[in-house]
Amino acid sequence: MVRQRTTRLLSLAAVLALALPAAAAEAGGGAPAVDPPIVGVPIQRTAIALGNAADAIDAGQGATAVGPLRASRRYLIRSYRGAKWLIANAPPPPAGDGSASPRKFRRLARRFIRASRAGAQGGWIRARTSGSEGGGPAFADAPTAVFDVFTSQFTAATMAVGMLPDVKGNLLTRVQTTLNTAVVLRNRLVKVIHAAAPPAPPAEEGRVHAHSSGAPVGATFDAVMPGLIVLVDAELQQMQATADDTTVPAASRAALTKAIAADHQIENLVNQWWPPVVGDG
Repeated sequence: MVRQRTTRLLSLAAVLALALPAAAAEAGGGAPAVDPPIVGVPIQRTAIALGNAADAIDAGQGATAVGPLRASRRYLIRSYRGAKWLIANAPPPPAGDGSASPRKFRRLARRFIRASRAGAQGGWIRARTSGSEGGGPAFADAPTAVFDVFTSQFTAATMAVGMLPDVKGNLLTRVQTTLNTAVVLRNRLVKVIHAAAPPAPPAEEGRVHAHSSGAPVGATFDAVMPGLIVLVDAELQQMQATADDTTVPAASRAALTKAIAADHQIENLVNQWWPPVVGDG
C-alpha cells in the first residue's frame, strides 16, 4: 500500500511538472508561462494515464493497465496534433527575443532528465508556485510548447521502457505500442518542423528568416533541436541498456529493436538538418 501511494505521489508530481512548460524552469520572479491548452491538456492526461498504468503493473494488476496504456496513445496523438497546429500557426517572435538560445534548451532537457531520474520534478513545481501577484497567465510561445511535447514523448517512451521487464503477452504488446507511438510521433514532429521552419542559413544574429508559407519566423526552432538531442541520447541509453540486460525477458528486449533504430535515425537527421555549433554547449 505504501509503495502504491508513493508511486501515485510521484506520478502526480510528474503531472504537475508537465503542466508547466520548459520556460518555467528558467523563471525567477513573476508568473511563468504555461502551455497553451491545445498541448497542455493532452500532455497532462498522458502523464496521468501512464502513472495509472505503472501503478497497476506495480500492484500486480496488469489487466487494469491496458486501459490507461490505450489512453496514453490517444493523448500522445492529441498533443502531437496540437503541436502541428502550433507550428503551422506560429507568429514571428518579438524582435530581440532572447528565448532562442540553444544552451537554454540543452539546460532544460538535462534538468528534465535529472528530475525524471529522481522521481519528481519539484524545481518546476516551485517555479510555478512562485508567480507574482496580479495578471493572468502568460502562454508559452510555439517553440517552447513544442519542446514540452517532445519532453512528454520522452517521458512516455522512457516510462514504457521501464515497464517492459515486468510485462508479457498482451500487456507487453500494449506497452510496446505506447513506446512506438511516442517515438514515431516525435520523429514525425521533427520532420514537420523541418518542413515548416527549415534551419536558417548563416546570418547576422537576430535576423528574421522567411517561413515556407511566407510568414516571417525567427530561429527559435533551431534553438529547440539541441535540447531534443539531449533527450534522444538519454532515451537511447536507457533502451540500449535494457536491450543488453539478459535478466530482462527476451520478448521485452526484442520489443526495443524498432525504437532503437528509429531513435538513431532521427538523431542522425537532426544532426544533419541542425548541425551542432562548436562551442555552443
